[in-house]
Amino acid sequence: MFDRTDLRAAVDAGIITRDQASRLEAFLTKRADPVAQVAPDQGENLRFLNNFNDIFITIGIVILAMGLTAVTSLFFGPQFWSMVTGGNAGAFGAIILMPVAAVMWLLAEYFGRRRRMLLPTMAAISVFTLYSGLSIGMIASGLTGMNAKTVTSLTQAWDTLGNTGVGTFLGCGAAAFLAWWRFRLPFCMFLIAVSAAATAYTFTGIFGDTGLVLGGLLSVIIGFATLAAAIWFDQQDPGRITRLSDNAFWLHVAAAPQIILGLRGVVMGSPGATPSTLEAMVLLACLAGLGLLSLALNRRALVVSSLLSFWLALGQVVDAVGGGGSTTFIATALLLGAGIIALGGGWHSARRWVLKRLPKEGLAGRIFPPETHA
Repeated sequence: MFDRTDLRAAVDAGIITRDQASRLEAFLTKRADPVAQVAPDQGENLRFLNNFNDIFITIGIVILAMGLTAVTSLFFGPQFWSMVTGGNAGAFGAIILMPVAAVMWLLAEYFGRRRRMLLPTMAAISVFTLYSGLSIGMIASGLTGMNAKTVTSLTQAWDTLGNTGVGTFLGCGAAAFLAWWRFRLPFCMFLIAVSAAATAYTFTGIFGDTGLVLGGLLSVIIGFATLAAAIWFDQQDPGRITRLSDNAFWLHVAAAPQIILGLRGVVMGSPGATPSTLEAMVLLACLAGLGLLSLALNRRALVVSSLLSFWLALGQVVDAVGGGGSTTFIATALLLGAGIIALGGGWHSARRWVLKRLPKEGLAGRIFPPETHA
């Protein structure tokens, strides 16, 4: 059986085009299984997991990071508290975390560049990104000091929580971009998108009630901006063969929860509120629209991320039409479970129904790839 990673490597090297790779994959699939007369499903293939050894090593990396953090806390604390940091807690925290981040980078070099093992590389890069961001945030907080006074102006914001939170997430974004530049790891797109969103949310949240009021709308805006970036990558690779499609997958994963939570906030005033019957019906309509978009894009992330919101909204509607107590739970679980199974089993048929109503040529044809599965 052929290895799809070889096809992606050939495209990245410029040996063949993306369209040629797509046709070659379909041809090789038919040769490997003469019974199969259709192209493979163009869904979200989890290309970052080869076998259980990847999981085994990933667990080891996480445990190693925890152990190294404990070691640096014990070793650097007594040695450098006075001489290096001068009692500055922010810088003290940074020198504890940065050595661990450096080790994680070396592990990423080994597993990512030499062994081509994606899941362990993702784990190492995640720790590297988090620890680098925390270190930068700690240093930023130490520049002007951090206190618990109420923030009521832009100046106070930057003098207190802004230096820590915004600095941390900007640092995470910079570290994730550095990792992407070095390893071209699609997972870094998720880290970059989440870091950018967290920076915006932190900056907005600094201003208290104003941030809470704008939170739902801001989440929708950032979520759809991230979705637009994902679609931009997808339309360059409608066959879902190259690394561009993997970049899009992780951006879809980052965008979906923000869109769902943002819509809940816009419709109900707060993402955590219990919807009224009218709000639940409006939310169900919004989620149904996202489901149709997910079908058209052939991306299941929007559907998966909306399950909890769909459950809560559907439960409210069921309760309003005669449910109550355990009856609401049972009816909602039965309806949602059956719906998920039906959608999953009939995904390709549902896609064909949706695509009949969409343009098939030009940019739209690349954004909404044709359904080739029988």
